[in-house]
Amino acid sequence: ERQLRRRQHLRRERLLRRKQLLRRKRQLQKKRLKEKRLLRKLQKEKLQGMIDTTLDVIYSQTHASLSANEKQLKVRQKLESNYDLDVMIRYAIGKNWRRMNEQEQLEVLDLVKQLVLKAYVIGLEGKDRPTVTFGELTEIGKARIEIESIMVLDMKTYSILYRLRQMDSGWQIYDIVAENVSMSSNYRGQIDDHFRKGSSAELITRLKDLLAEDEINEDTKI
Repeated sequence: ERQLRRRQHLRRERLLRRKQLLRRKRQLQKKRLKEKRLLRKLQKEKLQGMIDTTLDVIYSQTHASLSANEKQLKVRQKLESNYDLDVMIRYAIGKNWRRMNEQEQLEVLDLVKQLVLKAYVIGLEGKDRPTVTFGELTEIGKARIEIESIMVLDMKTYSILYRLRQMDSGWQIYDIVAENVSMSSNYRGQIDDHFRKGSSAELITRLKDLLAEDEINEDTKI
């Protein structure tokens, strides 16, 4: 009888420990979920803040005296203080990255950044400030999220998705999808076409020529 009571006591202790472990596990899961939701919310707020500050550069009276080139530089500073633009440009270049030597890689990175920023700033010049409303944040894969937004510009509504990936350097934008057109895929396709018949040096020359043009828009091709 004494042994039976002891076995029952041990069984109760094991059950109690299991319940305690299960309770701790659930508490830890809830804590991680709460932290995850907070981090996701912060990413959304960070992105919205970045968009607002870049639009301020283009539209606010504080920067009204800046030239187009100065605005592009200012917008770049605002973007790069929040995100690593190299991530998005590298993603757009894709496998062609290995076709270039180190110096060419650095030069192409910088030229494509300038091209994207020039198209962005010029595309908004002479137009009323757009309104941007952010919607749902969705997980689209391991350490990848997508943030929905709606932009109203000149009485037209555009759907824009920002895709971010968690990296050692933090959450980084790796693609922007406007009206179901991926910016990275668009640039990658053009660069793929170039390398079927052209060289890295010719690509650099082409990018410089484009930057020298006064008008750049979404229809501009590399």
